[in-house]
Amino acid sequence: MKEDAMFWSDRIARLLVERSKFNHMDKPTEKTKKFMIKSSTSISGVPHIGNASDVIRHDAVVRSLTDMGEKVKFIWVSEDMDPLRKVPKNIPPEFKKYLGMPVSALPCPFGCCESYVMHFDRLFIKSLHDEFGAKPELLSTTEAYKHGHFYPYIKLALEKIDVIKGILNKNRTTPLPSLYSPWTPVCDNCGKIITTKIIGMEGDVVKYECQDYSFQEFGKEAYNEVAGCKHKGDSDIKKGNGKLLWKIEWGAEWALWKVNFEGAGKEHYMPGGSFWNAGEICERVYDWPEPYPGKNEIQPYEYIMVGKEKMSASKGNVVATWEWPDFAPPEVLRLIFIKRPNRARGFQYEKIPDSVDELDKLEKIYFDLEKVEDKKELMNNKRLFEMCSIEKPRRYIPKVPFSFCSLLTQFIPDAAGKNFDKVMKTVRVTGHIGDPDEEIESSLKKRLLQAKSWVEKYGDEESRIVLLEDLPPDILGKLTETQKYVLLKMGHFLRKGDAKDLWAEMKKLSEERGVQTAEIFKAAYLVLIGKEKGPRLIPFLQVLDRNFVIKRFSLAG
Repeated sequence: MKEDAMFWSDRIARLLVERSKFNHMDKPTEKTKKFMIKSSTSISGVPHIGNASDVIRHDAVVRSLTDMGEKVKFIWVSEDMDPLRKVPKNIPPEFKKYLGMPVSALPCPFGCCESYVMHFDRLFIKSLHDEFGAKPELLSTTEAYKHGHFYPYIKLALEKIDVIKGILNKNRTTPLPSLYSPWTPVCDNCGKIITTKIIGMEGDVVKYECQDYSFQEFGKEAYNEVAGCKHKGDSDIKKGNGKLLWKIEWGAEWALWKVNFEGAGKEHYMPGGSFWNAGEICERVYDWPEPYPGKNEIQPYEYIMVGKEKMSASKGNVVATWEWPDFAPPEVLRLIFIKRPNRARGFQYEKIPDSVDELDKLEKIYFDLEKVEDKKELMNNKRLFEMCSIEKPRRYIPKVPFSFCSLLTQFIPDAAGKNFDKVMKTVRVTGHIGDPDEEIESSLKKRLLQAKSWVEKYGDEESRIVLLEDLPPDILGKLTETQKYVLLKMGHFLRKGDAKDLWAEMKKLSEERGVQTAEIFKAAYLVLIGKEKGPRLIPFLQVLDRNFVIKRFSLAG
């Protein structure tokens, strides 16, 4: 297959297999026997679907390499030596006392397990494994430091500090000070890592003083203050009670875990950005090739926009990965993150039904139930559906549109439970599902539960349907005599006729009276919900109690 016709993760996989040299040095790379794919997240906040974007995109590369017959290991690194910079939403406010401490040192905020990190790492990884089909192995920077895995890399950073400073100074207006240390120790007295300032170095020992520290949150003008305890102490790098500075640590991680690929967001790919600094440090200090392919037509990732804002925990427009499957299919989140990752993609929670419709369409294309004339587009859509699927697709499962499921749950109590038979009767009449088996029914029940949760949490006014209890005079006053006549005749038809033939009857009546069907739709919506627009009318009428519809149309006529 030509490269320009390949799916983006397949192109990356091929580039990885074909790689032959370092990026910052004129040196060949060794042939890779087993590819290491790395994703990571700072646990200074609660992991959420925005963090999952990184994992899911890397999982696509893992799948592509696997499909090529390559051996692959996929790791997700919990950056849990990072300091707590602010108390995340939904975390007890008393956690403010832990500001500046490594998040791995924090207790569980809910008192249900050993620590803050264990609580959220487990939830995050378990949801990725169980719900989203991504199965990385969990690693911890704290554990790697504690067990001495980073020691050779810390030692090498101290020995080659002039090389590191030269790399970092290329993009600085003010050169780094002479007493610049790549090591940030944890204060032995107060346990904070953000407040320790280096005042001297002797071999493997770094001398520090715990001083007040101020910093800006990204995108904000105000400074946050974290008080130091004034303690002076020594930090032995062999004990691992601290961490490397970020850009150096990133390069050391790649060398330590022999990483072949790690993508990142565009903020890391700016000229002189952290990816390029870390990559050059990785090669010139640690003699490991910068993860490939670096910047290309696929990387870096663009932001996911929620409405007009970047998806961000600080903006409160994200949810946890373990919460998403309550109100939407996990495959939809994979679709949002995997489709064109290098282009900004808009997303709105209230528009989830549109994304589900897109996924359903891809499924039909995959199983050749919907035609796509352009061969390149067809192959790309089929591969996209494979990458969105939790498991390799085996068979086509007929779907009821998500928006219609939300409608069903609003008018059929316990739609996925005791009244599921009524749901099945309705979707047979509407033609969405014919003769279902157990797998199809199970799929529909799951979608009904998600649609119910979605409409309750995120549904807009148009999605939340409330029937008029009575037919007020002002509504009747908006109807023309022709509209009243057609509604009356539709009510008469429903007394004896088949609901599935209602559209044909409405069309016939409209033609007889010389009125457009749009005017009949408007009249029906007005007498049912008091608005001129609503859900697709014929399926909507088939969901409602027939006697209610007959009575309401008769009253209107």
